[in-house]
Amino acid sequence: MTVLKKNTAGIIALLLLLASKLKWVLVLFKFAKLSTLVSMLISFGAYAMLYGWKFGIALIYLLFVHEMGHLVAARRKGIATSPAVFIPFMGAVIGMKELPKNAKDEAYIAYGGPLFGLLSFLPAVPLYLWTHDPFWGMVVGLGALLNLFNLLPVSPLDGGRIVTVLSTKIWFVGLLALIPLMIIDPSAILVLIFIIGLITWWQRVRENYELSVTEGELSILEEARSVYGPMEENKSIYEPIRSAEWNEYKERMATAYRLKGKQVLLKFEEMKSFYFPFIQDERKKEKALLQFQKEQYQRLVHVLENEDEWDKDYRELSHIQKEIEEREKKVEKLKTYYLTTTKEKWLGLAAYLLLLIVLGGFYLFGTDIMRETGPFIS
Repeated sequence: MTVLKKNTAGIIALLLLLASKLKWVLVLFKFAKLSTLVSMLISFGAYAMLYGWKFGIALIYLLFVHEMGHLVAARRKGIATSPAVFIPFMGAVIGMKELPKNAKDEAYIAYGGPLFGLLSFLPAVPLYLWTHDPFWGMVVGLGALLNLFNLLPVSPLDGGRIVTVLSTKIWFVGLLALIPLMIIDPSAILVLIFIIGLITWWQRVRENYELSVTEGELSILEEARSVYGPMEENKSIYEPIRSAEWNEYKERMATAYRLKGKQVLLKFEEMKSFYFPFIQDERKKEKALLQFQKEQYQRLVHVLENEDEWDKDYRELSHIQKEIEEREKKVEKLKTYYLTTTKEKWLGLAAYLLLLIVLGGFYLFGTDIMRETGPFIS
C-alpha cells in the first residue's frame, strides 16, 4: 500500500510538472528542429544506458530549457540562431548566425541560459517537499550545478560572456580557477573549455594590435581607391574611354606603383620572419602592413597594365570599396564593442552575483537531499 501510494504520488507529481510547463513546452517546441530531436534522442539513450531513464529525462529537460533561454534571448535581440544540438556527455549548444552588436547584447543572451535554467527546476522544489521523492531533489541539485558551472567567468561559458560588461580581464581569473578543477578532474570537457577560453582571452588581449593593423590597411586601401578616382569620374560603365590622356594616366600610375612595389618588397624581405607579440608589436605590425601593401600594389599594377582588366572598372572599384567598408565596420566594432557605462557595469555585477547566490542555495538544497537519501540513479 505504501509503495502504491508513493508511485501514485510520483506519477501525479510528474503530471503536475508537465502541466506547469505545458505553455513553455508548446512555445519552445516551435523552435525545435529535426537535428534537435535526433541529437536529443541520441543523448538521452547514452545517459539512460549509464544512469537510468529517469536521470536521462531530467538531464535532457534541464539542458533543453537552458538552451531555449539563449534562443529566446537571441531572438529578442533580433539575432537568428541555429537549432539546439545535443552532444552526449558534453551538453547542448545553439549557434548564432551573426555576432551580437555589443557586449551588452552578448551578456543579455548569455543570461538567458542560466535564468531559464533556474526556472526549469524550480517546480521540483515544492514537488520534493510534497512527495519526499529523492528524484526531485536530484533535479534541483543537478539543475543548479549545471547552471552554476556555466557561470564560470570563462568564455565560451555563459559566465565569461556575462562578465564582458564588467571587464574581459576577469577571463584570465576564470582560466586560473579552471586549472585546479582540471587537476582534480581532468575530463575532456574541462580541457576543451580551458583551450577555447585561452584562445578567446588571447584574441581579446590582442585586439589593440589588430585595431592598429586594420587602421593601417584602411589607409593603404584608400590610397589604392584614389588611383581609381579618375576612372570613376571620366569613364562610363558602358563606354570605356581610351583617349591618349587616359592611356598616359594609366602608364604613369603603373610606373609609379611598380617602383613603389619594388621598394616595399625590398623592405619586406629585410624583415625577420618572426616577431614576439607585445614586445615587438611595432615591427610585427610594420611587416604585416608591408605584406598587405605589396599585394595591393601588385594588384593595382596588374589592372593598370591590362586593358581587359581595366575595362572591369566599376567591378574593381566596388571590390576595393567593399574591403574599405568591411574594415571600417571592424574598426568601429573593435573601438566600441566593450564600451559600457558605470551603471551598466554595476547592474551586470549585481545580476551575476544574485544568480550565483540563488543557484548556490538551490545546489546546497539538492545536495543535502542527496546526502540524506543517497545518490539517485535510476
